[in-house]
Amino acid sequence: MAGVPRPEPSNVPHFDIEQRKKTASLVYSESDYKELLDLEGTEEFFRRTDEAWSALLWHWQRRLGQQVVNRYGQARHDHTDQVITNDHISYAKFADTPPGLCWIFHELDLARVDGNFLGEWIETGNPPLIFNYRDPRDVVISLINFIEGRTRQGYGNFYEYDLFNAILKTKPTWEEKIDYVLREPSFIARTEFERATWLLNHPNVCKLRYEDLVGPNGGGSREGQLDAVTRLLRHIGDDRDPEQVLDRIYDPGSWSFFQGRIGAWRDKFTDANLARFKEVHGDLLEQYGYE
Repeated sequence: MAGVPRPEPSNVPHFDIEQRKKTASLVYSESDYKELLDLEGTEEFFRRTDEAWSALLWHWQRRLGQQVVNRYGQARHDHTDQVITNDHISYAKFADTPPGLCWIFHELDLARVDGNFLGEWIETGNPPLIFNYRDPRDVVISLINFIEGRTRQGYGNFYEYDLFNAILKTKPTWEEKIDYVLREPSFIARTEFERATWLLNHPNVCKLRYEDLVGPNGGGSREGQLDAVTRLLRHIGDDRDPEQVLDRIYDPGSWSFFQGRIGAWRDKFTDANLARFKEVHGDLLEQYGYE
């Protein structure tokens, strides 16, 4: 996997020599690339190609409108520019990135994403876009649990998470926590649902509800899960039997897992919270089919 997931042994890509050279050719200038070829098989070759992959990854993070600077720091942003010596990398297509990767992002903001990426997607249909969404009220509860560190391995490494963790700890009740999250313009996922309605409505995007994907273990149904996974596999051109996949989807061992249940908001939202939600988000629930 590539994108925003926490790097772990199970999801760090392993590239062969040819894939490493292809990535390096995108990142380095012609002279730097020729110099690299002379190092093939050496420790320095692997170090430089690892660095090339990292630079290409962060390059695409930026082109896809991800918040690199405030989530990872200016140093990460600047280091990428120091590694890249190919002046024409901004013309590279997404199709030029290594094959066989699953790119995962939490948002694709039309106001920030590189228009060349959108043009490539409109023309070719690749990469296949999948929009996974959840009841926004459950998202609020899930994010509070996540930011307060209730998940198995804490709340990740985004600097903004540290900031909101400290704030939420000052709110003694769930009603106050929810009210703060709904009022705070800068809170995570505060406007993502509004900005993602184009994904919800575009005919070439595969829409998947969390409530369907989790199946009976998460409070959903086997039938809904089977339909969702079947649509997903067909959308990405995978001919596997969906039944072989279903039982691996709901994973309590995931580092960000806490409870993963449908409708958790019902136990936490007060009437005042619900009123505030409708005031802030208007007909959002209706648009996404949750009301």
